[in-house]
Amino acid sequence: MMRTNFTLLTTAAGRKMTKNGLDQLLVRRITNSLPCAQHVMVDYFEGKEEPRTDADWLNAKDYKEIPGPSNFELIRGYFPGGALYKTTIKEMEVHFRKKYGDIIRFNGTVGKTDILFTFNPADFETVFRNETIWPVRVGFQSLAYYRLEKRPHIFHGIDGLLTSQGRAWGYMRNKVNPVMMKVQNIRPNLPAVDGIAQEFIERLDSILDPHTGRLSTDFSEEAKMWAFETVALVALNTHLGLMSREKSNAMALKLSESIAEFFSLCYYYEVIPPFWRYFETAGFKKLIKAYDSITEITTHYIEKAMEQFDQSAEGKSVLEKLYRIDKNVAVVMAMDMLMAGMDTTSSALISTLYFLSKNPEKQEELRKELIALLPEPNMPLTEENTKNMPYLRGCIKETLRFRPIANGNFRIAGRDLVLSGYRVPKGVGVYMATMTLSNSDAYFERSAEFLPERWIKSAKATCPVSQKHNPFVYLPFGFGPRTCIGKRLAEMELETILVRILRNYRVSWVGEKPLEYINNLILQPAGEMSFKFEKL
Repeated sequence: MMRTNFTLLTTAAGRKMTKNGLDQLLVRRITNSLPCAQHVMVDYFEGKEEPRTDADWLNAKDYKEIPGPSNFELIRGYFPGGALYKTTIKEMEVHFRKKYGDIIRFNGTVGKTDILFTFNPADFETVFRNETIWPVRVGFQSLAYYRLEKRPHIFHGIDGLLTSQGRAWGYMRNKVNPVMMKVQNIRPNLPAVDGIAQEFIERLDSILDPHTGRLSTDFSEEAKMWAFETVALVALNTHLGLMSREKSNAMALKLSESIAEFFSLCYYYEVIPPFWRYFETAGFKKLIKAYDSITEITTHYIEKAMEQFDQSAEGKSVLEKLYRIDKNVAVVMAMDMLMAGMDTTSSALISTLYFLSKNPEKQEELRKELIALLPEPNMPLTEENTKNMPYLRGCIKETLRFRPIANGNFRIAGRDLVLSGYRVPKGVGVYMATMTLSNSDAYFERSAEFLPERWIKSAKATCPVSQKHNPFVYLPFGFGPRTCIGKRLAEMELETILVRILRNYRVSWVGEKPLEYINNLILQPAGEMSFKFEKL
């Protein structure tokens, strides 16, 4: 069993959270009974509603008429030799959409609720507009199982924003929102975040061959170390020194490897029936080992940060600010920030640099904006001079249209809904395939072209493609109460590092092949990072 000095504190609020967490655990056990799985979670967290009798509902087609694979076809497909064995989410989307159309029903198996895949943005809007006070987004069930059942002595019933539902999720989100979602609480971190970005430039200079423009190390690893250094600073007010290292930081690299293992294995155990609840395969034990590693390493960093708390001063880090509100929430939130903040932000950085390197005229247009922003490359970034960066923000948005971090958004229907002309009962899962649509000419004119101008308000008169855009197709950070809690921080991190890189280097792609991606729980760049950096 994994050992750690870290123990969640049992304040009154903590005991309340523990009860909510144990209640969730009970719900998850109940949902192992298939006939109840579709309704028990939503019914548990929310009150009863009167049955719909309106014309839209009555005139819609029956839920059972929605096309989709049988349980046997689905289960057989995911086992070795099946059509879906080791497929990505994107490949699965293509397979079933071609066979069944733009709305597909997957029957619940072994305690999983029914799930619909929809490629209709009108359905996306219907789902989001009918969210309840505590939207339910079931996912990462193996992580919840690990925290609530495998390691309850560490987490004491608190499984974090990613996996919690209902009142427990609402309690935690209400504590975290003021700290993480208000611009005025995130932007003061800009000088420190910029300091790390400038250290990253120094790091690139030290590993760059000036004759070839190539790095002596893997840029993907460097980007992850930058992202981890930055999120650790904001989450813990801790400077890890990863940018000035002479050799790789073993603990940070181990965390990176464990997170990669988590994303790879967790995807597989999310899509297959949860047989792992009853017997643990070698692969599932490997996933548990990755969770143990992530927990142990993030706990190490959190404990070190807590030793530096100054009770007489205003809290500087997210951990310290939340610690003064709720100690249990603070520790789990900091752990989740360290866990989630490495691969996601670094992936977005690599993708943005790739698209700018493949579209040099757009990169030069952006550089004009950056030179006006910073006439000298080493000038500081401030809240004032970063207010007006429309082309940079357009480049980031266009990148996330092409290659968002997630393939789509997911919710449990909190009310009876009509989707694509079918009656969909409360409690059914709905997966909204946003990435597929955001790369379609039906929703983004000239969708195969990298056009940052489509996002710039002042360019709309001269850029017709900016006019055709359904807001529910482009949702890289989600929508509504469950919008990504790290949105504000991720945006600031990306803007800052891109300013520094592109104000100092002209970046090109010299690989024979396009940038490759691993497409599991998130979309991650993979393979050789064939970037060339030319010092300006």
